[in-house]
Amino acid sequence: MTTCTFMFNRYAVAESDCNLAIALDKSFLKAYLRRGAARMKLKNFQGAKEDFEMVLNLDAQNFEAQNELRKVNEALAPDQKDQNQSSKDEQMDTSDEKKLTEAQAKQEAIFEKDLGNEFFKEGKYLEAIECYTRGMAADGTNALLPANRAMAYLKLEKFAEAEADCSLAISLDNTYSKAFARRGTAKMCLGKMKEAKEDFEMVLLLEPGNKQALTELAKINKELALQGVSTQQTSSKSNKGQRIIKPIDKPPHLRSTKPLIRVAIEEVEDTMINTKKEAAAVSFPFDLAAKTPTMVPAVEETNRIQEENTPGDCSVPTVEAPNAKILKVEEREHHVMSDKQSVTAATVEKSAERKKAAASLFSHSVIVPQAPANSFQLEADLRKLKNYPEMLYKYIKQIEPSVYPQLFQKSLEPDILNHILRIIHDSYIRFEEPSLILNVLRNLANVKRFDMAVMFMSESERKVVKDLFDHLLKSDVEEDSLKSLKSRYSV
Repeated sequence: MTTCTFMFNRYAVAESDCNLAIALDKSFLKAYLRRGAARMKLKNFQGAKEDFEMVLNLDAQNFEAQNELRKVNEALAPDQKDQNQSSKDEQMDTSDEKKLTEAQAKQEAIFEKDLGNEFFKEGKYLEAIECYTRGMAADGTNALLPANRAMAYLKLEKFAEAEADCSLAISLDNTYSKAFARRGTAKMCLGKMKEAKEDFEMVLLLEPGNKQALTELAKINKELALQGVSTQQTSSKSNKGQRIIKPIDKPPHLRSTKPLIRVAIEEVEDTMINTKKEAAAVSFPFDLAAKTPTMVPAVEETNRIQEENTPGDCSVPTVEAPNAKILKVEEREHHVMSDKQSVTAATVEKSAERKKAAASLFSHSVIVPQAPANSFQLEADLRKLKNYPEMLYKYIKQIEPSVYPQLFQKSLEPDILNHILRIIHDSYIRFEEPSLILNVLRNLANVKRFDMAVMFMSESERKVVKDLFDHLLKSDVEEDSLKSLKSRYSV
């Protein structure tokens, strides 16, 4: 009966009959074959596949079932491809949407950073901090944002917050030298001198010759030295002026092989100490005292400490018969001093005259260094030629304007930029074509972190830039071509 209904294209009825036959006999192989064929005609490929697989379970060598199952798999293949393609499209859409969101967040962070920089230039540090904070919320991977916010905190004297922001910037980019420098400044203001010293030493590792780091390290070392002196003074007061001689315990292989000399030690009164120190101060040869000027203040400091340790109501008794050797030393050395002082005074005057005479001639003997290969060489050469304007002009003239972005890369310091602009202002206006000045200004503006260097210009430095643009305008350079460049220089 199923065969008859199948022949009359009544596939639904044929499927129903097969269902009845299978219900009566679960192992009826032909019923499964015919129901699978009916389901294929009804486009129920998944059901047909199940029927043909059941036939193969009952008879693994059934050729008809194998052939029909192959046809069913071919019919199902496009649907599976469509499903796989749709899933891939969904994944791509999700990935693209995520990338788009990240790009928008980064763009928003850059916008907030630029807006914060504008507020910073105007001195509106609280508004700048708000912009940097919004930028950090949009993009937490940008190290410039916490570093810039730290700079604003420094201006507001919120040193702890500045230190924390710099540490965050360093965790994002451990080669960002400005973050180390600003954290060092914050730590100095918080009194953490040793930690600040480590930060500025790190700046010098990243940027050898960094002017700010060298200056701040000198201040820190001076401060640490003063703290050491105050500690020594406190310990000397606690010991009530007594000098403690500590034994030196050296291992045998480091001890001297020379024979020991016995020295007799004679105790003297306190009044004799000052006399001996005066003799010791006088006994320095004049040229040695000139080379080591710190030795005499050290003696004066010792005398001052002893005066503080001496009670105010105690008068120092005069010595009626001081040691004869000391008197002889005093007389002899005072005589030598007077002779040497007179001779040296004349020598100093002649030396000064010679220096003045040679100063005008020396500039002609200075050799202009070759064009620099990097920014550190440029900074060193500018420092060497700082007293010779003509040589500076010739030196800067060697540098092709198009080389500036490659020369500085990421290390354009505000001091160097202003120095170059000053040279252009003083020499190029007189000796060079306006087109060359314009070319230099354009290429300097293409250097990375140029905007950060311009941000810290003083009023006098901005006036130099304004004079350069005024000169270009007077030289018939089109104002429209200067408009965007003037905005880069904030004039």
